[in-house]
Amino acid sequence: MAATPYQVFARKYRPQTFEEVVGQDHVTQTLSNAIKHQRIAQAYLFVGPRGTGKTSLARILSKALNAPNGPRIDFDNNDELCQEIAEGRSLDVLEIDGASNNGVEQVRELREKVKYAPVKGKYKIYYIDEVHMLSDAAFNALLKTLEEPPAHVKFVFATTEVHKLPATILSRCQRFDLRRIPDILIAEHLQKICDWEKIKTEPAALTAIARYAEGGLRDAEVALDQAVSFYGTEVKEDHVLQMFGLSGIEPIAQLAKAVVQGDSAQSIIQGRSLIKAGKDLSRLTQDLTRFFRNLTIYQISPDILQSEISSQEQLILKELTPLISTSALYQVIEELTLLEGRLRFGSAKEVLFEVALIQMSRLREKVSIEAILSRIGSGENSSPTSFSTPPAIAPVSPPPATAKPPLPVTGPEIAPVAKTAPATPAVPPTVPQIDPAVAWKKAVALFAAERAMEAPTIQATQFMSYRAETFEVALPDRLKSKIAYLQGARNISLLEESLKESLGKTVKLVFMTLDSKEMPQANTFEPPMKPLKDVDYSKDPLIKEALELFQATVVGTGKIENE
Repeated sequence: MAATPYQVFARKYRPQTFEEVVGQDHVTQTLSNAIKHQRIAQAYLFVGPRGTGKTSLARILSKALNAPNGPRIDFDNNDELCQEIAEGRSLDVLEIDGASNNGVEQVRELREKVKYAPVKGKYKIYYIDEVHMLSDAAFNALLKTLEEPPAHVKFVFATTEVHKLPATILSRCQRFDLRRIPDILIAEHLQKICDWEKIKTEPAALTAIARYAEGGLRDAEVALDQAVSFYGTEVKEDHVLQMFGLSGIEPIAQLAKAVVQGDSAQSIIQGRSLIKAGKDLSRLTQDLTRFFRNLTIYQISPDILQSEISSQEQLILKELTPLISTSALYQVIEELTLLEGRLRFGSAKEVLFEVALIQMSRLREKVSIEAILSRIGSGENSSPTSFSTPPAIAPVSPPPATAKPPLPVTGPEIAPVAKTAPATPAVPPTVPQIDPAVAWKKAVALFAAERAMEAPTIQATQFMSYRAETFEVALPDRLKSKIAYLQGARNISLLEESLKESLGKTVKLVFMTLDSKEMPQANTFEPPMKPLKDVDYSKDPLIKEALELFQATVVGTGKIENE
């Protein structure tokens, strides 16, 4: 008796029912309901990246439609007709390669055959893979048949490049977009395969394979098959990293931490150690981009990533979150994106990679012109070291011990106030050093410089009142969703510290919302200005620093008149 030929994991463990499909619940649920309620369309279009289940879904749908006593979703997978469909040899389910049958003659032949009844099943199903490869003439020849096919004919299309399909085809199909499969789901599926095949693996090895697959389950199964072929029935993380030139989450996290902390030397050391280990620079850049993308999303909402990344990576992201601002993360990701393009065509790849590491780790030394002008315009008398900590990357300092904790997002303090004119602020026990409205203007200028992305939000606020230790500020009702952001620990601390410096005492900042029509007019109060001729700019530390930054000299003072 001849031995059974070996089947690769991708074919051996191809899903056979809707329940076995991984990571496409939105598609399987819709198709199952359509079959249950006999709402079956004449044409379906599956769109998605490679290895996400397009062909598998087409075959499962075909089995459900042609099952005995069907259409039904609880079909017997061991039925002869279902076996023929699963193996691609059914006379009623014709699988057509769009790349090699893309001419108008092939479509005309198809149109001639659709009138014949199915051999065994209830429907004759035409599955065209990579349908975007059909020529324009072939699409035009298919239109009428696709819109009004015989009752016994169904069409199923699949494509990875849906933008190449004519709108006339799209409008005649029910479209399903298949998503990239999360790493956690891929790793769980690989673990099941290892259990069935009695393969010993480390969870970290399967996680590395899942990251390598980039959301494609078939790619992950092929990679696991390759690792088992080389290393036998025991696959470890080191094996996977070495075989595919990948980097584990720990080395990537150490390199990212050095970048976040602004340590150029450590960034180079970590980067070179990965290069010496034989890591592909393009893949390494992609891993870094992915890590900083996860860090950005984690800062916004940690819950979003719970089903996408491992608990180990979540702990690492939690540690790095306070060390970098979201605006800085945008700059890092932008730099990595540019690096990926340069590596594709550059010859000195290691040089490009190291230079990019230095640039990213020195973001804390960069000072934007907007930040300088904003501080000069606010009249801030800062020391020459005012810009040593950057607006983009900076560790978050805890609020002073005497400061009260920030208010919760929803609470009595931020409830809409009565629609009356604001009361005249009572004089606090300790007379402030400057007018409270001016103090808030300075805080706004500082915040806008430090958080450039949210500058329009803070600039839309208006000072309301200052009573005892409570400093009240109003936002237009259209920006009420921003209160949670402004009351975050990092932002409230920055604003309260600025107010403390101006007012000479600790205050509790309270945000409220008002209808746009009830917002007070912008405070036009300006602190008295000294005549230019009476000001000695040579002793102003801020001016001195600006001169040093721009390598400039004062050639004169005076008011600039319009010509």
